[in-house]
Order: sequence, then structure tokens, then C-alpha cells
Amino acid sequence: MSTSTPSAAPAGNPQSSTPTVRGRAVKLIASDIDGTILSYSSTQSGAVSERTVEAFRAAKEAGIFVVLVTGRPVRWLRPISEKLGTIGPVIASNGAVVYDLARDRLISEEVMSSESLFAAKDIITSIDPDAAFAAETLDHLHLEEPFIHGSLFFEKDKRDAAGVSDEELRLGPLDETLERDSLGAARTPGSDVTSDHVSDRVVKLLAKTNTMDPDEFLHRVQRRAGHLLTATHSAPGVSLLELSARGVNKASSLRRFAAQKGIGPEEIIAFGDMPNDIEMLQWAGTSWAMASGHPMAQSAATHLAGACDDDGVAAVIEDLLSGSLQP
Repeated sequence: MSTSTPSAAPAGNPQSSTPTVRGRAVKLIASDIDGTILSYSSTQSGAVSERTVEAFRAAKEAGIFVVLVTGRPVRWLRPISEKLGTIGPVIASNGAVVYDLARDRLISEEVMSSESLFAAKDIITSIDPDAAFAAETLDHLHLEEPFIHGSLFFEKDKRDAAGVSDEELRLGPLDETLERDSLGAARTPGSDVTSDHVSDRVVKLLAKTNTMDPDEFLHRVQRRAGHLLTATHSAPGVSLLELSARGVNKASSLRRFAAQKGIGPEEIIAFGDMPNDIEMLQWAGTSWAMASGHPMAQSAATHLAGACDDDGVAAVIEDLLSGSLQP
């Protein structure tokens, strides 16, 4: 893995020729958000640095697609997208949702089956009986009381500051708010009619523990429940797992999006910092993990960028547009 040294000056006017890496034109930049272009200390405020804003603006002016690829739900993306110049399609919820923010339109979603959701939840509970859970749909956040302690959801003023309305929240045990007991009625054997169930729209299941570190928790859940759902984590120092439908990750959605644009992986550069970025960093033709990122992400990437707080992504984009990038 090579290291990109941050440039001293902000991005200027892009070259007239198409920016290239390793002799190939760069047509798409895929970037994670938290810990990559947004400091973890600024996750609630969404304060992206002006240098990063200018770098992304210059990339778009050079004709490069800019796609945010994040674990965040769509509802937490609008302020950041607007700050970066109203980016259109975003890949959210670790690849489970593709949404056009500019047109306020859902492009695609990949929901998990209710059976897999509850089976995985039972397995995680057997690993840690005190594990707490949450579930995410496009419309609501289902939150168990132990899950929200110490989080922004615990205090109303923090929820308001993050733009999370009370109408979006469903508080209580997931078995109740997702109506586990009524699942069989919606799946009547031998019936030609299958009614929608409240759990049918879940795009992400979250599980939190206080009994083991994040990597150990991830390893144990992947080993026991990996046949049901895709598990990863992205919160530094917090044993919080994010689970999606099996086979769904950032790379799977980015691959489909790029193919629709006629763009191959060799024409894509990607940035990330945590285990939920691994597949994307491995799939993109050229990728950078942040110097401040998780060792697993750094091992997956082809290069190492500067730290998030040092505008590492902006520095790489600046060098790309000036023609001085030497990965």
C-alpha cells in the first residue's frame, strides 16, 4: 500500500483533459462520509470542511460522478449533500438503499426477509443475552430502550438537532414494534394472498453489546449468523453491528449503479475508513483508506490517504485534478 501525501493548496481549476489514474480515466468518485470526509467529532453537525467541499465541486465540474456511499440512512444525508452542492444519487444504509436526493426519489432498496431478521436477532441474543437492538426502514427507526442510552436518540434536543422527528421513532422491544407475533398471519401457508408486514421494509438491523469489543462481536456474529444476513461495523470504539440482507454491501450497490452509467471498476476511485467499506475498497480500481481509519479498511485499500481531520480525501482529489497524483 502506498501513501498519498496531502497537498498544501486547495483544488483549483481542473485540467481540460480527463483526470487519470494509472493511465485510465477517472469517471466516478465513491466516498464514505463519517470518518472519511466528515470528522467523527462533527457527525451531528454535518460540518464538512470547505476544502473538501471545493474538491468535490471541482471534481463534478471536471465531469466526474460523485457518489456518497454510506452507512447512514437517507434522512441523515440531506444537509451533507446540500453542503457538497446537492449531490444526486446516494448509496445509503450500507448499500441497501439507493436514493436520488436531488429529485427526492427512491431508486432501489434491498430489504431483509422477516424470517432472517428474527432468526439473526435470536442468534445474537444467544451470543449476548443483554444485546440491544434497533431496526431501520425508509420511514421509521425502531429503537429498544437499552439501545438508545448514551446516544443522540436519548435526549430530545439532540434528536431535534440531528433532524430526527419523534414521528420517525418507534420505541420498544423489536419483537413488539416489528410485530413478530403477527408474522405468521401475513404468511398464511397455502394462501394465494400474502399481506405486507411491518417488518417487511427493514433495510438494516443494528445490534449493540457492552460485553466484547467491536471486532470480536463482528467475528462471532458473522460466524453464527453470516448465512442469514451481512454483518459489519462502522462506529469506532463502539460494539455496534450493522446487518443488511445477505449479499448486500456498499460494493454490491456501487457495482450496479456504475454499470448503469457504463462505468467499470477501473474507472472508479473510492475512499473509506471502516470495515463496512472493505468490499468497496477492494472492488474499486483504485482506493484509499484513511490514515485515521480501521486497520481492516487500510488492508483492503490500494493506497493510504491522509487522516480525515487533515482533509485526506480532498488532498487526493486535488492531486488527481491537477495531474500530479502518483498512486
